[in-house]
Amino acid sequence: IAYNSSIGGVRMLDGMVNDAVEARALGLNPQHIDIYSASWGPEDDGKTVDGPGPLAKKAFTKGINEGRGGKGSIFVWASGNGGRKTDNCNCDGYTNSPYTLSISSATQGGRKPWYLEECSSTLATTYSSGTPSHDASITTVDQDKRLRPEKICTSAHTGTSASAPIAAGMCALALEINKGLTWRDMQHIVLETANPKPLLHEDGWEANGVGRKYSHKFGFGLMDGAAMVNLAEKWKTVGPQLKCESEVEYPDIIMPANPN
Repeated sequence: IAYNSSIGGVRMLDGMVNDAVEARALGLNPQHIDIYSASWGPEDDGKTVDGPGPLAKKAFTKGINEGRGGKGSIFVWASGNGGRKTDNCNCDGYTNSPYTLSISSATQGGRKPWYLEECSSTLATTYSSGTPSHDASITTVDQDKRLRPEKICTSAHTGTSASAPIAAGMCALALEINKGLTWRDMQHIVLETANPKPLLHEDGWEANGVGRKYSHKFGFGLMDGAAMVNLAEKWKTVGPQLKCESEVEYPDIIMPANPN
């Protein structure tokens, strides 16, 4: 997708995975790596609520504050494949972080795939696999030619694990035309160029406060690489992130046992 970019792998999931390992992966060479594409997270079992630990949280905040020379690292995250068990990606503290681009999947026909998790934190969608023998999967590179010369390509990459790197490639295109984009600029560009039209035959779409269509299945719609590049070329940097916190009240009252 982004022909002039370089791709590297961070070996993380081949042994004990703990907070320190995650933090080292998320904070690896932040002045060299522009985009971190992550297709991992809590179990997709419909009953696990989990998120980054203290060290991984620090890696996120350090990345957006100091990565890419202070413009901020771009963290692209797969929304999860627990749809069959009605898992909800709001229970995934990585994909619902304000510092990540949470990416969902659509089948080639613009439908909800069987593995899709629905939640409010999803920002946008790219195409991926659908029903086996009915929908195509993603074609990409596979094993090292020296290890398995007959397996250097695959046409069977699936799930949101395929969607996130596709989104990362589109973000790389935007950075190629405008290296000055901040991490927040990228979120705005993805949101403003996402196209809901190919996905509107799925139910669940509503309009938000500024009239933009939004879905808990697909976020703001299908990512559009050309539109992202065109907008990035003329983009003006947005201001710093604002935080709005509501006060927590402790009324200290006894709730009656009356079921009404």
